[in-house]
Parts: sequence; structure tokens; C-alpha cells
Amino acid sequence: MILAAMVFLLTAQSSYAQFDDLGDTYNAPPPPVSDDFVAPPPPSDFGPPSSSGGFNPGLPSSGGGGQATGSGRAGGTNDAGTGLMNNRQKEKFAKAQIEDITNANFPEMIDSFDYPNADITDVVKAISELTGKNFIIDPGVRGKITIIAPSKITVAEAYKAFLSALAINGYAVVPSGSFLKIRSARNAQRDGIDTYAGSYYPNSDQMITRIINLKHINAEAVNRDLRILTSKDGEMSIYPPTNSIILSDYGSNIERIMKIISQLDVPGFEDQLEVIPIRYAKAKDIAELVNKIVNKGETGQNNRGGTFSAGVPRFTRAATTTSTQGSAYFMVIPDERSNALVVTGNKAGIARIKKLLTQLDFRIRPEDAGGVYVYYVKNGDAEKIAQTLSGIAKDAAPKPSSGSSGGNPIISPVSGVQAAQQEIFGGDVKITADKGTNAIVIVASKQDYEVVLNLLNKIDIPRDQVFVEAILMEMKMVDALDWQVGYFKFDEGGSGAKVGFNGFRDQSTLQNILTNPAGGTGAILGFGSNDKITLKPPGATTATEISSLIGFVNFLKTNGNANILSNPQVLAMDNQEAELEVGDKVITGVRTTGGTTAGTTAVSEPIFEDATIKLKIKPFISPASSTVRMEMSASVKQLSTAKTPAGLQATSQPIATRSVKTMIVVPNKDTAVLGGLMKEDDNETLSKVPMLGDIPILGWLFKSRSTSREKTNLLMFLTPTIVRNSDDSRRVLGKKLDQRLNYIKSMGGRDPYGETVDQLQRPTATSQDGFGNGGVQ
Repeated sequence: MILAAMVFLLTAQSSYAQFDDLGDTYNAPPPPVSDDFVAPPPPSDFGPPSSSGGFNPGLPSSGGGGQATGSGRAGGTNDAGTGLMNNRQKEKFAKAQIEDITNANFPEMIDSFDYPNADITDVVKAISELTGKNFIIDPGVRGKITIIAPSKITVAEAYKAFLSALAINGYAVVPSGSFLKIRSARNAQRDGIDTYAGSYYPNSDQMITRIINLKHINAEAVNRDLRILTSKDGEMSIYPPTNSIILSDYGSNIERIMKIISQLDVPGFEDQLEVIPIRYAKAKDIAELVNKIVNKGETGQNNRGGTFSAGVPRFTRAATTTSTQGSAYFMVIPDERSNALVVTGNKAGIARIKKLLTQLDFRIRPEDAGGVYVYYVKNGDAEKIAQTLSGIAKDAAPKPSSGSSGGNPIISPVSGVQAAQQEIFGGDVKITADKGTNAIVIVASKQDYEVVLNLLNKIDIPRDQVFVEAILMEMKMVDALDWQVGYFKFDEGGSGAKVGFNGFRDQSTLQNILTNPAGGTGAILGFGSNDKITLKPPGATTATEISSLIGFVNFLKTNGNANILSNPQVLAMDNQEAELEVGDKVITGVRTTGGTTAGTTAVSEPIFEDATIKLKIKPFISPASSTVRMEMSASVKQLSTAKTPAGLQATSQPIATRSVKTMIVVPNKDTAVLGGLMKEDDNETLSKVPMLGDIPILGWLFKSRSTSREKTNLLMFLTPTIVRNSDDSRRVLGKKLDQRLNYIKSMGGRDPYGETVDQLQRPTATSQDGFGNGGVQ
């Protein structure tokens, strides 16, 4: 039945059909355009419209009895008198492509074309009867459309109005053989819509595909910037290999987009490739500098192949159509092997690069070219300074720009502000040390060397020193006499009041410590640089005024069991360790090897041990105050009187070791005392009359036994003096020379080197008050 109906409709030259889905049965290409549509002349019998006759098809009723009416009246002649166009004209219209449906080819007029709120299927049937075209309606096509044309229009205009009404409702006409399928415009793009690649395309509301080959601008940029101009059912895509735009949309909207593209696709934007040699600079450095200048700290927009935007709108041109001074874009790739820049971009972009290179690639003056520089270190260690600067140069060197695949930029855009913060040096800087001359060798540009030199001027400066005077002294106490004191500090005014103690017995004055030392336990005693105290030894009738540590030590030597082991003095640099060691290597035993088997001879060799006094001091001068923090360690190794087993007495000698390691903070020129390194010896003495003293019980009448306990406390006195300049150094020298002279005079001797000593430069006035003050203020 369906086939019979189709045959009938085709025979009548006016057909209308509605199927659920005819699929791809009608996907055959449309028939070739008839030669009748190549600029046909108007019909010879075409004249003014006539109202004597016409075609007024009746429309079927819709829904519940409502009548949707439409009218189409036209003047003119027809062959059969059954419609507006005769059979030959309808056949011609049915075969016509959309681009051939023009007023020139189909000038027949209709009086009106009114379809207010008409069902889509009714309008489709009416246009089919009017034009002779066959339609297939998708099941999803439904709804009502309104076309109002009360004045006379041509049949071609009526058909285009029909297409516009479909487009407004989101539908499109798709050719399929001798039929036209009406379906959703979104789905029509993936159907067999007509494709146009030449200069011509229909300006109508029929969905078509237009291929646009761009000559001077980038298809990716056009797609990015003009995509918003497509209709809601249109699509735009690109084909990069041919730099083409594929645009599927209504012909009328494609016309609008084409007008814009025609204004943009002008000479001057086509990609070019040029290799520009760099004569005086490094291509890599120039490429990075160009990148910073052009991008102005912005990330830029990626154009074709990751090109760099020149900081101006991509698609702009002057008001005159002849101008070619539009946007400049380019990509710069350094070729280090040939020291050249490979530049790709449009004409304006390459011209801009060339102009910029004329200002960047120039000969540098020999004195500014850089090279190898030698800096002789004056105050520090060249190796340590070079190691520090090398670390800075490594961390602050310019980071190479890294590109990535997929058309991303080869030179990553970097902010100029960020680059200034990240890069201290403009190029590679190599720094090494020459140990023999204590010099630093620098390989850098002139500008980078100035940066390194500025750092050296701040690092290679004279460092403060600390002159440390130490006294290691033993105090012997018999029986209950236990010399151990807490931490005390006396005011400069000589009041003798203690500043503090470490939780030990309250010893308010040094006099109490000397006369009753048994109650104290602890480690440190402090003396102020200007302290003056008065002491009276036990049993004495007169007191002695002591103004310095030397005086105090002399007092102890005279009135007590004091033994000065060593009086080392050392000048140490700030934050540098100094070490003193005084003593001998002594034989502490004999080692015998061999002789255990027959035929072998025993060999004896002595065993040597160090019997020394060792002192290590590392001072740290506080920049905010005149205090010295000292990391110190001291050890005393001496031959001991401790008993040894009877079998080893002839071949061994014990060594007594006492050591301390601590950190203290002492004001400049003040003295700290470290104590508490105790050694205890028990002695027993037996006296008797020979033979009689050996008689049991009665022998006690002829002998006596006495025991004594001796404790020895090792005290260390440390006095730091900060030496900041040559004047401080001369004052220290003057103090030591005065001490030497006073010692010689006190011994009643004559100085054989007096003339030589007098030639030494010393301050104009020095004090002879000893160790704690020394006249150094």
C-alpha cells in the first residue's frame, strides 16, 4: 500500500510522506544542478500579477475541529490550470538545490502566505503541494509555527520563509535523495546536509556545512574567538593540517560569520619562518630576554604551536581595509649550536623581533665583557668563602626554560618581577679557590662579577678576636678543709655583694668563702674587672687588699696550699677554636712480647702516655653586647700517687686524669672560675721501734699510726678580652710587657732584653693592676 501511495504521489508531481524512520535509504547524493538554473532569463510570459485565478489549497482540520487555514494566490499562466506553477515548473523546483531557489529562477507570485499558529505537518504539506518537493518528517518534529506574509511574495521567498520558520523552532531540512528530511537541527549536523567548500554557499536558513580555508590567520585562534557567533544548533571545528574551519550552521548565520572572517583573513598574518643569526650575544640569553620583554610578566595566550602573544589583541586591525598592521605573534627558539634564533610567526611578529634584536645584539665594550677575575682574600679563608659563594651561585643561577610536547611554548613565559626575585646572577658564574695564594678565581660577566664583589666586601672583613688568659691551679685541703664554692659575682663598686648562686650555701662575701669554705659545693666563682676586696688570712693580724685576679692568686700561694699548674694565654679568632697543650710523654709501663716458648727471646718496650694539660676554647662574641660565650674543654693528666698492686709497682705508673667540658658566658675582661674537679688521697703513716713494735698488743707501746686525707681541687680561671682593632691589640701587648717587667723587678733581676722590648709599640699609658684589669677599658 505504501509503495502504491508513493508511486501515486510521485506521478502527481506533488507528494507528501511521513515515516517513522527511513534511515540511510535516502542518503544518496542530490542530483546535479540543472543547467536551467545557471542565470536563467525571466519567463517571456511573466507579467503583472493577476487576480483572475490562483491556487488555494485547503488544509486539513487540526485537533478538535479547529481549522488552520493558509492561502497562496498568484497571477500568471499555467499549463493545466491546477496550481500556481505548472507541472514542468514544479518538477524544476523539486529538483532545485537551495542555492538555485531564487526569485530569478522562480518568479511566480502568490498573493499571501499566512499560517498563524499552524501545525508543522500542515505547513509542510502545504509547501509540498506548492513547490512539488517531497518531505519526510522525523517523529520528534512536532509543534506549531507561525508565518505571516499578507503581501505578495514569490514561491522562492515562500520556501525560504518556510525554512526560516523551521530554524526558529530548532528544525532543519536535510536532503536525502529525492526527499527532504525534517529533523532536529542538532541531529541534522551529523546527517547528510550539503557541504560547500568553494566561494559560493546558500544564504538561507537551511542547515549546511561550510569549509573555510584560511590563508593568513590561525584557524585555532578563529575557532577560539568566533565560536560564540554560531547559533545554538551550530558547530565550529578546525582541521590544523590545512588551517581550515569546518562550520555547520544555518546558511544565513554562516554568511554573518564569513563577513567577519573576510575582514580578519588579510595578508600579514600568514606564518613565516626565519633564522636570525646572533652576532655578539648568546642566542639562549637573547631568547629568554625577548620572552620577558614581550610578555611583560603575563602568561600570554597560546596560539598555533604554542606561539607567544605580543601583548596586543590577537584579532584587531585598523579602520581602513588596506592596513596590514594588525596583531603580531611569534615563537622564538634558540639554536645554541649555530647561535641563532629560529623565529616563526606572522610578518608583523617577525618584524617586531628583528627590530628588537637590533637593540639587544650589539658589541660589548671589552671592559664590560667579563672573563676571569682574581680576588685575594684579606681576612678569611679563600676555600671556605669560595664554597659559600659557589652555593649561592648554584642556587641563584638562571633556570633554563623547559618546553613540553603537544605544541606548548618552548620558552615558558616568566614574570619580570619574579625573575628579578629568583635570579641574582644574569648568567653562569663559576667560583673556585686557590689555596696557595688564598685567592678566589671568578669566571663571570662584568655585571655578575660586580654582584660577587659586593658579596665579598661584606664577607671578607676583619674579624674580632678574643685574648684568653687562663690559670690552672690546684688547691690542697687537709681533713675537712674542702675548697668548693658556688657561683658568685661581685659588683664593680667593691661592695662585695653577691649577684647570685646556683642553689648552694649562701656565701655573701669572698672573706666567708676563704675562712669557712667547708659548707660550699659547686663549680664557678666570678670576679668583676674592677673589683677590689680585702682579705685577712686565718690567724693574721693585718688584712690584704686585692684588686685583681693575679693578686688573689698570689694571696692563695702565700697563705694557702695553692699550686699553679699552668698559665696559658691564647689569641683566638671569633668563632674559631684555639687549643693549648702543655706536658710530656711519660713511661707508664713496660710491654713484654715473646719469650713464652723455647728458643724465643722476650722483648720489652716502654708504654708512653701523655701527662699533659690541654685546653680548648672556642669564643663567640655577642654583636649586641660586650659578652663572650666560650665553649671550652680542659683536661689534666698527671702522674698519680695512687697505690698499685705489688706485682706491678716496679713496671707501671698510674695516670690521674681530670677533665671538664662546658659553655660559659663572661663579660668582656671579667673572670670566671671553674672548680669542683676534686682528687682525694688517703695517706697512712706508721712509725715504730724495730722489733719491739712488732710484738702483739704490747707493740702499740713502741709504735704510732697517723692517717690523713688530702683533697685537691683543680680551679680554672678564664679571662676573655675582646680585641676589635689595633688599639686593643696594643693595649693587650702593653699589659703583658708591664707584667713581665714587674716580675723581673720583683725578682731583683735585670732585663737583658730591655732595649728590644722598649722598641715595641705600646699604648701611651697602661695599668699594672694585673690579670683582671690590665688597664684595658
